[in-house]
Amino acid sequence: MQATDASPIHGGFTVLEAMVASALLAFGLAGAMRLSMTTLAATQISRHVDVASGLAQDLAECWGLQTPSCQSMFQTGDTHYPIDTDPHLGFVRTWQVRNVPVAGMPAIHLQELQIAVSWLEGPLPQRIDWQHRRASTPMWVGR
Repeated sequence: MQATDASPIHGGFTVLEAMVASALLAFGLAGAMRLSMTTLAATQISRHVDVASGLAQDLAECWGLQTPSCQSMFQTGDTHYPIDTDPHLGFVRTWQVRNVPVAGMPAIHLQELQIAVSWLEGPLPQRIDWQHRRASTPMWVGR
């Protein structure tokens, strides 16, 4: 005669185990979704900073060239809409030129261009500042 086990063999999940597993899976998926949304927002902010830096660099390079087309950039401070996928996102570029005093040199010898590019990132204003210096040719050159 064989001895038999009177306890039933469980081959599957109970309803409670299935609910706990589902809750853990939902919690994990919610965390992954939140991480994805945070990463997407950070990527978008980085893209906007890159665009603003490009606008500031364009102006700084034109200030150094002094060509007529570049000089026209300094006539107006228009809002720029450089991102095709977001036509309502405007970048405002402002600037100021100031003389940097250098001992024994004329006041205009060293100049600094201070550029600020601002835009709205959601409800909050964002801004980058850019500085570029240029020195005039020394008086002894060409003598």
